[in-house]
Parts: sequence; structure tokens; C-alpha cells
Amino acid sequence: MKRFLIMSHGHMASGIKSSVEILTGPCEAITAIDCYVDDSDYVPAVRDFIEGGAEGDESVIFTDILGGSVFQKVIQERPEVHGVMHVTGTNLAVVIECLLTDDRLTPEKVSEIATQASGQLKLITIDEGRNDGGPSDVAAQENDFFA
Repeated sequence: MKRFLIMSHGHMASGIKSSVEILTGPCEAITAIDCYVDDSDYVPAVRDFIEGGAEGDESVIFTDILGGSVFQKVIQERPEVHGVMHVTGTNLAVVIECLLTDDRLTPEKVSEIATQASGQLKLITIDEGRNDGGPSDVAAQENDFFA
């Protein structure tokens, strides 16, 4: 069974879960923990997730910032000892791909997915000379709309 725990500073984790469910439907496989939104100690929930997997489960923890406090709390629990993978710098693309892939989630597969998902981060600039439906064409259409 696939199991995912998404953790973040603030409401990013529940936002990613919400986005996944809008795109794929309700998902019991995902648990979201929004850290530091109140005084709750989230470490027991991390331990429960790490220790709660069954033999053969494909379990992944997603955290928001490499080296951040949420990341640090997770690595202190040593999820890898229990066969739980940890991906940090998470985005919606990595969570969806891990959820929907038909391939078994091995460390190699999750690393491949994370690498592909990190490629989704792009700086978008508008090239005024484009005429292929790219960003500048959209801007031109918006300008025509308001003319």
C-alpha cells in the first residue's frame, strides 16, 4: 500500500493534499501535517507514520524545506531505518507522480520522480517577439481584451 505524509511550515501541506484531491479525487493514502500553525507537537504523528507501516508498504514523507525545522524533526526520527523514504523541497508534481505511478516506489524510483518534479520549477519571462501561443501571445490577447 502507498502511504504519504506531507509536512510543511504553515498550511502548505494541507494545500497540497487539497490540490491532489481536486485533481485525483479523495485520497486516504495522504496525511497532511501543517506545522507551527498552533502549539501542537507534531513529532508523535511523525513517529506513528514511520512506525505504522506494514511489510511491503511504500511510504514517503514529503517536507517543504531542506534543512528547515520540519525537515530536521523528520530526520531525527530516522525514517530510512523503517524503510520510509523522505523527499524534501516538495511540490505538487512530486506528490502526484508518486501517487499515480504504477511503478513500485523504490528509493531509485522516488529519486527519479523527485528529479523530474524539480524540473517543473521555471522562471517564466515574456518574450515580446513570440507568435506561437507562448506567454507574450497571452499578454497580447489580454491587451486586446482591454482595448
